[in-house]
Amino acid sequence: MSRQPVFDRSEQLYGYDLVLRRAGIGSTPENSLPEQLVADTFLGIGIDQVAAGRRAFVTVDRDMLLGGAVRLLPADRVVLQLNGGIGTDAELIQSCDQLVWSGYRLSITSDHPEQLPEELLRLAEIVKVDVAATDTTMLPDLAAWLRSFQVRLLAMHVRHRVERDACTKLGFELFEGYKFTAPETLTRRDLPIEHVNTFRLLKMVRDPKTGDAELEDVLRRDVALSYKLLRMVNSAAVGGRDIWSIGHALRLLGRDQVARWLGLLLVTDGARDGVRAELMHLALVRARMCELLADASGVPRARGPLFLVGMLSVLDQLLETPMQTLADSMELAPDVRAALLTREDFYGGVLGLVEAYEQGWWDQVDALADSVGVTPLALAPLYLDALAWATEHARPRDEPASVRQVASSGGRSLRH
Repeated sequence: MSRQPVFDRSEQLYGYDLVLRRAGIGSTPENSLPEQLVADTFLGIGIDQVAAGRRAFVTVDRDMLLGGAVRLLPADRVVLQLNGGIGTDAELIQSCDQLVWSGYRLSITSDHPEQLPEELLRLAEIVKVDVAATDTTMLPDLAAWLRSFQVRLLAMHVRHRVERDACTKLGFELFEGYKFTAPETLTRRDLPIEHVNTFRLLKMVRDPKTGDAELEDVLRRDVALSYKLLRMVNSAAVGGRDIWSIGHALRLLGRDQVARWLGLLLVTDGARDGVRAELMHLALVRARMCELLADASGVPRARGPLFLVGMLSVLDQLLETPMQTLADSMELAPDVRAALLTREDFYGGVLGLVEAYEQGWWDQVDALADSVGVTPLALAPLYLDALAWATEHARPRDEPASVRQVASSGGRSLRH
């Protein structure tokens, strides 16, 4: 399973489009969702874990509609997604009509939305349009025709803000994915000072030539950064012990773990809803899944670097800054840099695998999984683990008393 976020016009999260795949079966809509898989996913794993309390778009086939299996799914939590070629015979239309009257929402997706049958459009609440694959000269007429059926239009594969704004003017209300929030061209820009300082400290932590005393001296000059880092490290609850200083954290956790929490600082200090919040969540999912793949691939020593590779891979979208500029700012190790910029070598292969899994590009998943030494079957539990871990770490916990003391003392305990 993988999922793609769906946002409304105000960039608030509407729900998740789920892509499920059975082992050994291709990702075509008519084959990817047997009844048992839906039951296993939503009744076994749990819809809250899969869709984080939001609506879930679930592709269903003819057998599920006519056999009543879709009624296993809660009407208030799902959008039933139909392929445009599913048919329009009287039995199918009657089944869909009954589902709508029962409170279910229907979404229709098709490679040729202009050919969608009117019988289905009258029952649908949402119609998906792949705007990247649609002739731009045809899009206004297509959107106007579809809207005449009182449906909500959802744009897929919007490439940048200019295209998103054009779609909004045509009446599109929902947008799938992340890229629609990006500028048409990312330009070099100055980084916020807090990110520059975090990058600098991250480089120092990973440099064996930098002593603990030198790290503490840098942090004494930035009490805000010290406070945020200690707040996050304390949330790790290491053996139930509070961390009183950066030196204490270094001695107790080790530098790899401190670098991990610095990476978390880069992507979790911001918006709590909308697209930015989802991007931050994506960074956490990637970081955790990359880390887990180090163990699954038999290379546990790569856990720390792979965690940072996954974490940093989203920063260009979060900061609207080219990855090349960010890589230069961080002065990364060559293998980490190559992974972020070109997806090269082992680290790059792991990151590419995680990205392919996110998108549900199953053919690429098969090829990349083999290249990094894991089986595709091993990925689903890792992804679910990463989703749960990211949800837990997305928001800082209430700070322990020791952190409040650090803050109120102006950072004096950092000298211990």
